[in-house]
Amino acid sequence: MRLLQLLRRPQAELDAPLWLSRATVILVVAVAAVAPLVSAPYVNFDRSMVLVYIVVGLGLNLLTGNTGQISLGHGFFFALGAYLSAVLVENHGVPYLLLIPIAFVAGYLVGYLFGLPALRLHGLQLALATLGLALVTPAVIKRFEHITDGQAGINIFGGEAPEFTGLARDQWVYYLCLVVALVAYLAVRRLATGRIGRSLIGIRDYEAVATTLGVSTTRTKTTVFAFSAALAGVGGVLYSFVVQYVGPEAFGLPLAIAFITMIVVGGLGTVPGVVFGAFFVVYVPQWTADINQSAAGITYGVALILFIFVLPYGVISLVRRALGPVIARIPGRRPGGPAAAKHDGTAPAGEPTRMEGKRPAREPVATDLRTS
Repeated sequence: MRLLQLLRRPQAELDAPLWLSRATVILVVAVAAVAPLVSAPYVNFDRSMVLVYIVVGLGLNLLTGNTGQISLGHGFFFALGAYLSAVLVENHGVPYLLLIPIAFVAGYLVGYLFGLPALRLHGLQLALATLGLALVTPAVIKRFEHITDGQAGINIFGGEAPEFTGLARDQWVYYLCLVVALVAYLAVRRLATGRIGRSLIGIRDYEAVATTLGVSTTRTKTTVFAFSAALAGVGGVLYSFVVQYVGPEAFGLPLAIAFITMIVVGGLGTVPGVVFGAFFVVYVPQWTADINQSAAGITYGVALILFIFVLPYGVISLVRRALGPVIARIPGRRPGGPAAAKHDGTAPAGEPTRMEGKRPAREPVATDLRTS
């Protein structure tokens, strides 16, 4: 029972010295950049899919983890980006690199229009409304057969590497996904940890207080929903490059469940957690399928139940618990000051505690909103 209580307890964000944080980022990016050059095409395919899921998960985690709005319909926006890519490249000859900004704008506009009425709902009502969007996505694709080719789907031959790069197609597509994922990560990280992030947490935990302090909750939630939908659309474009085929059966309810599983497993409200969740949804079903084909179908359901009841703060909480005491002993200037954080996750006097995954107390939220 004590072990269960420890697992269910949120952990402070790792307060690493600046030099260690920067060295870690450089090392991770360098490894990610070299990896496709020494890997087989099927390995690059899997890694590219991880990056695709990261792009989608970053937006969805900002919406669900930080704002508290549950969406099961992001597969629709994912399909929107994928089919925009397929139709514009194959039927209209649009340069494939232009599809990323086109999909972002289209996803943002459609997401904003859907979010205006939908985000007046709360909790289960919003989840059911977006669930309906997920359920009708394959039917909508088949209904507009003259555009989407219906059940047959569309093969995509774009995304070839420029000759001057000397890269194979799988390597080039991987680098496209990597660049987009890095840009999305930095953007969402900045939003989640800045004044906008404090407003989102205030809306999630104390919407009435946030409204009283001048935060436009409806506009903020709608904008975040639209931004999240835009990232899903960009993820759909990248998916079409990686898979080279889009068909209606790929965008049904299982995809929506995979997206939700990703952010729950990684850790709701934590930006680094999305990376762990993306690796989970790409590789774990493959491993279970190797053991038993029927086991792959129940992986997401078992994972959701396990993490909700046993590890509600996701894999990232285990990483923080394991590395926290070690990193706290490493000397160096911290982001909040020269002193190091204490081993128990609390900050030295005069420094704020960095609890990215834990809901703050009422008074700090109100103070944050006033200062923002």
